[in-house]
Amino acid sequence: MKYEFRMGNLLVKLEELKVKRVGLVLPEGLKVYADYISDELKKNGYEVIISGNFNYGACDVPDYNFDEICDCLVNFGHAPLPVESEIPLLFVEVDFIFPYMKILEKNIEALKKEGKRVGLIATVNYVKELDKVKKYLEDEGFEVFIGKGDNRLKFPGQVLGCDFSSASNISDKVDFYIFVGEGRFHPLGVAISTEKNVFAFDSDGIYSMNDYKDKILKERFGAIFRSKDSKKFGIVVSTKRGQKRLSLANIIKDKLEESGFKSDIILMDEIMPDKLYGFDYDSFIICACPRIAVDDSKRYKKPLLTPKEIEIILDGKEDYEMDQISQNDF
Repeated sequence: MKYEFRMGNLLVKLEELKVKRVGLVLPEGLKVYADYISDELKKNGYEVIISGNFNYGACDVPDYNFDEICDCLVNFGHAPLPVESEIPLLFVEVDFIFPYMKILEKNIEALKKEGKRVGLIATVNYVKELDKVKKYLEDEGFEVFIGKGDNRLKFPGQVLGCDFSSASNISDKVDFYIFVGEGRFHPLGVAISTEKNVFAFDSDGIYSMNDYKDKILKERFGAIFRSKDSKKFGIVVSTKRGQKRLSLANIIKDKLEESGFKSDIILMDEIMPDKLYGFDYDSFIICACPRIAVDDSKRYKKPLLTPKEIEIILDGKEDYEMDQISQNDF
C-alpha cells in the first residue's frame, strides 16, 4: 500500500467516542482505498457509510443528513480545521513521500544564486518531509526558515489554498521559498501573498512561479476590468461549513449597495458553471473557496471575482491581494 492510514490511532479514537456507525469522507485521490478502510473498520465491529461526493478539503464537511445516519465522520487526507459539525468529526492525515529530492539536489547550485535564506512550505500531506528537506539545504549552506501560521494551520510550514500565513509570517526573513509538494495553486498563493520568488517541482524539473504568477495576475485583472461596467452582482456563498463566509458576504453586499450597485446573496452547496448560468447578474463574487474564482474562472461565462478583487473596484485599490479565509469571515 502506498500510504499509511494510521488505522490503529483511528480505532483508539473511535473506541473513546463509543460510536457504532462511521461516515467516511475521502478526497478523490484516496477514494480508491475506500474499500480497504471500510474493511478495516468493519473487522472491528463498525458499520460504515461512505460519502460519494467530491471532497475539497478539511473545510468541506458533509451537510446532507450524515448526522442522522452516522455517529461520527472521519475525514482522510486533511489536517483539522475549526469547523462546526453536528456529530464528532475526526481527521486522519495521510503522509506522502516528497518525490522530487533528486531534482532538488540536481538544481541546488542554481538555487544558491537566489540567496542563502530560504523558506519552506508544504501542503499537509508533505509537512512531515520538511525536516528532511531542511537538513539537506542546511548541509548545502542555506539558512532555512519554517513559519508558524494562524490557528487554521496545524503544522509549521503548512499552507492551505486559502491560508498562506505560515509563509507570510517569515517573508521578511527569507530571500525565496521552496514548495515541498505538488501542484501550482499553493505556491502561486505564496508567490502573490509574499511577492517573493517561489520554486515548485514537477516530473520535468524545478521551476520558478514568476511566469505563472504573471499569467494568472493578467487573467485576474482582466476579470476585474470586465466587471467594472457591471450593475448587478451575485454574491455566491458556499454552504460548506468551512467556506460559508456569510458575514463577509453581508459586508460586501452593504458596500455594493452603498455604492449604487444591485446585489443578492446566492447560497449554493456545489458551485458549478451550470448552476450560475440561469442567473441574470453581470458578475459574481465568490465567498467560498478562492480556487473557484482563480483556477476555474475560464469555465464560467460571467466574470468571477474574489472578495479582495471587488475591493479594487469599490475602493480603487491598486495592489492585488490573494483571497484568504479567516475566522472573521463566517
